[in-house]
Amino acid sequence: MEAKKKQIFTGIITIIISIIVLIVNLKLFEEDFGKLWPTLLLLLGVILYIFYFATKKRHKRVGLSFLATFVSVSSIPLFILTFTSFEHFNYIWPGFILAIGCGLTTVYLYGERRRGTLFFAQVLIALPLLIWIFFAMRSKFGLVIGVVLLMIGVAFLARGLIRDNKPSVSVSDLSESEGEGDVGQTGEV
Repeated sequence: MEAKKKQIFTGIITIIISIIVLIVNLKLFEEDFGKLWPTLLLLLGVILYIFYFATKKRHKRVGLSFLATFVSVSSIPLFILTFTSFEHFNYIWPGFILAIGCGLTTVYLYGERRRGTLFFAQVLIALPLLIWIFFAMRSKFGLVIGVVLLMIGVAFLARGLIRDNKPSVSVSDLSESEGEGDVGQTGEV
């Protein structure tokens, strides 16, 4: 084995052993393991990332980056559910769609940069956000969210209107005007 691979392997094994030692010494299996089990998913995601970035031919293992991202991001809604209640699942489920979108974003960033992949990833990231905005509008904060969205919309509209009124000058316009000035000054046609 190469020296670099030995160091990576030793580092991963040391981290896994240290986490096991910490879990045993903190007695997480006895009391709080019911609340901390998503930590194992997060740890699995981190290990998958380490394996992905340790390989030389990453573009051939882009599925591993998707899986690492999906598992890591999915652990967040699971943490929320375990610390609150599984009764809140009807509000948290879009987080899993978000995890798929984030995974596809890593496929786009680390794999072949196909526009279809990026578009689908953006849709899968925007959809949960819109669903959460809809859920929030139905809550006691709905009025505040409506006013904030209205202010954001007015700001974008005003910015767009202000930009339309300014004369736009491109680099090609500048070079053409400089060329015309030179022709007029020398008297040549």
